[in-house]
Amino acid sequence: MNSLAENILYIYLIVFNSMLIFDLVSIVYRKISDKNMVEMTKSIEKEIRSEDLNSPSKLHIKKLSKNLKKIGYFIAFTRVIDNMDERHRKIYLTNIKMVFVKILPHFQKEEVIRQTYFINFLAQHPYIYEMKMEQLVTYMIQCTTKDSVYLRENALSALYMTGNPNYIKEAFYQMNYLNIKHHHKLITDGLMKFRGDTEKLADMLMQELGNYGENYKVACINYFGYKKIDCTEYLYKVLTSKIEYKEVKIACIRYFSHVLYEPVVDTLYELIKDDNNNWEYSAVAATTLKKYPNRETTSALKDAIRSHNWYVRNNAAASLIELTKKDKIKDLITSVDDKYAKEALSYQLHLLGGEA
Repeated sequence: MNSLAENILYIYLIVFNSMLIFDLVSIVYRKISDKNMVEMTKSIEKEIRSEDLNSPSKLHIKKLSKNLKKIGYFIAFTRVIDNMDERHRKIYLTNIKMVFVKILPHFQKEEVIRQTYFINFLAQHPYIYEMKMEQLVTYMIQCTTKDSVYLRENALSALYMTGNPNYIKEAFYQMNYLNIKHHHKLITDGLMKFRGDTEKLADMLMQELGNYGENYKVACINYFGYKKIDCTEYLYKVLTSKIEYKEVKIACIRYFSHVLYEPVVDTLYELIKDDNNNWEYSAVAATTLKKYPNRETTSALKDAIRSHNWYVRNNAAASLIELTKKDKIKDLITSVDDKYAKEALSYQLHLLGGEA
């Protein structure tokens, strides 16, 4: 009778050999798949070259409509398209764009990763769907409400590329209504890539801002700041509202560091003093105030470097160092009698490469 140790050894050997066989089979399969992909790519490239790009044949259109439903063929087709000259690529894809409408029902039923690949391809070539291709656009808007963040983000990217604010309006409306949690940084970064008229987009977002939840408001306000879009009066009302979300107000304070608005300064002075109840406002206000240099600002920052809150203290110190002339910084630090304020100033000076 075999001992327990021998049985364990046999089991180990069986598992090891199984893993080895699996790895070998995987390697062989991968090599065969790569070889097939190369051959398929060459075949597609040859076929496209034989076509008139301005007027592809019906047979070619029919073949694409059938084969592009296969993900392997689609990947090979993508590689061929990527290697084409930009001018030829645009001509060809524009003239076969109805193919993508025909294969759309198939991909709508596919798993998320394949839908994402399909959407990603469209996002890279917006001329396929930006003119009178409502079926594709409607599908993209539907994808913005799906559970997969990858599918949502690729669908939004495709919509940004159209340059049509109405598509963004509809997508945001549905996402907000269904309480889709898409991170505000992703939304802001996407809006920055919008290809159309930024003023029209900004006007639309301002009109809709009151209907949005916290996440979408923050994203839009950040976008206004980065693009330096003047909506100061409107955002000042948002900042001073008593019923607005905290993160939205913080986004407003940051906005006023990108787009200057003198009436907001007194509000910033009030916020920087209220570090006991709302230190987040105070910390951001301390950073924004460096954009409004005057004696009152300097005085407010000198008071803020004595704050009990580390973030307020250090942000105020950073702003104060930036507003102080280089030959006066040493005097500023030595004149401070608060230990923690002095440390904050010294630390910020050190970050700038100076010595306290």
